[in-house]
Amino acid sequence: MKTLFLEPLDVWLFRDGRPFTAGEQFRAASRFPPSPLVVQGALRAYHLMVHSRVPAWDHAAVTEVVGGPDDWGPLRLAGPLVARRTESGQVEVLLPPPADAAFLGRQLRRLSAPEKPPEWLRAPAPTAALFPLWHAVEPVSEKASQPLWLRLADFAAYCRGETVPGVPPEELWTEEVRIGIAQDSSRRTTREGLYYEARYVRPHPGVGLLVSFTGLDWPEEAGVLALGGERRSARFEALPALDVPPVPEPLPERFVLAFLTPAVFERGWLPRDWRAFFEGSVELVAAALDRHDTVGGFDLARGRERPARRAVPAGSVYYFVARGEARLRRTSDLPWPTVSDWGAEIGFGTVLIGGW
Repeated sequence: MKTLFLEPLDVWLFRDGRPFTAGEQFRAASRFPPSPLVVQGALRAYHLMVHSRVPAWDHAAVTEVVGGPDDWGPLRLAGPLVARRTESGQVEVLLPPPADAAFLGRQLRRLSAPEKPPEWLRAPAPTAALFPLWHAVEPVSEKASQPLWLRLADFAAYCRGETVPGVPPEELWTEEVRIGIAQDSSRRTTREGLYYEARYVRPHPGVGLLVSFTGLDWPEEAGVLALGGERRSARFEALPALDVPPVPEPLPERFVLAFLTPAVFERGWLPRDWRAFFEGSVELVAAALDRHDTVGGFDLARGRERPARRAVPAGSVYYFVARGEARLRRTSDLPWPTVSDWGAEIGFGTVLIGGW
């Protein structure tokens, strides 16, 4: 397994899931952190250029080495996750704002969940035991207008219902808007009427992305690779194995799946079958999630936009009850498990498991 910390050498451009085609859209929005599609493409491209003699125009040979646009070959990936260097030089992981959090100034506390559905609840639900994450008699907590990120080191305390400090986004990155005009490369002139606006991300010093993967030759301990739109540069550094909370064996009776990256499910916010991810009997009893995310991008191999997919956003939290002994099915040796009907091999649905 290889774990890399990626830091920017310039601003980054990570497009959201909406197409950006000259003459059709004039604004390119950026997202941070990027979709796993962005990182897997950068890793496979680096591997091809540095560790392979396969010509880039030989699509059959490229597919044999790293996989094609619709399969991921030998690559198995978890992340990308936002991380930053501390004053001591260590790298700490930051988790996306949890959807089940109450906002208390610059602190977070998880909404309290009842042990069983309240007697007053008489609403149709997709599962028999689905219930809200707070009692109606509790005082209403103000939701965060500016969501706070959660330190990985505080995840266990957060799951116990303790109040923990949060990290506001403005401490991690800023956005920069730049204006441009599309160019005609054959004439080396601008193209009339094709004005555009691009929104870039500038992470603060020491802030970057963490990714763990297997399946690609990567002997380098440090270097530079192209990442995201306009082939902006990223400096990478190999890290020793991180202290990641292990997956409980077996799972506790009451546990949560906290999604650190978007997950693509066949039934919207629900997968095709939970049994694809769990051994034993588990029941979904509550969920906290925001509006859907859109996953897309550009298919460089085919020269066209990828189809847009709806995804459960990072930060979503699903509450389960295990009926007897249950375990999470593991599909790789990576410390971060993934739960997604599509793209789990390259990091979609990267999760942490906690109790409640």
